[in-house]
Amino acid sequence: MTNWKQVTVDTYNKSAKELAEYFRGIGSRVKDIEKALELAGNTNNPKVLEIGCGDGRDAKEIVKRTKSYLGFDISEELIKLAKVHAPGGKFVVADAVRFNYGKDNYDVVFAFASLLHLNKSEVGDVLQKVHVALKENGVFYVSLKLANTYEEKVKDDKFGKRMFYFYNPQVIKELAGDAYEVVDEDGGFVTVGNTKWFEMALRKR
Repeated sequence: MTNWKQVTVDTYNKSAKELAEYFRGIGSRVKDIEKALELAGNTNNPKVLEIGCGDGRDAKEIVKRTKSYLGFDISEELIKLAKVHAPGGKFVVADAVRFNYGKDNYDVVFAFASLLHLNKSEVGDVLQKVHVALKENGVFYVSLKLANTYEEKVKDDKFGKRMFYFYNPQVIKELAGDAYEVVDEDGGFVTVGNTKWFEMALRKR
């Protein structure tokens, strides 16, 4: 049986520099970052965690707004790039499901296009752990590939093979349950390659 998580990690490590260049062409997330900080009610040096920080493209913007940033990614090669791109942040290699999130730690947790490599059970686990890790009124801001129903799909392109899981707002709401309040939602937009995405801001109840 294929270990798709390892295959995906191997692809990110092997093609880190090429993927980082591709990510930079997707567009800025400055508005999303500022929106999440405002929704959390703390724009004065908030404590921020980023799940799946990749090469640090978004960290570079986040660290302009806080001195308390931690980003992690499962790809060691992408973390090496992140340390160069955003020297103002702290970065570690870690798995989103196994990471020690702690308790009452963060004002905002970002997961830009990262939970899409986790299946439904894993995303449910992460939602629970992030809920514990968020401070009162803290915000979990996520972006995911959009599909009418939850599905998994292997992508095989010039970078290598990667497993993606597609979600929609209703699935995330069901996984989040009563632990979160949806405070912002963008149900569908298109980026490079005609891929449909959605974003949600979930506030800790």
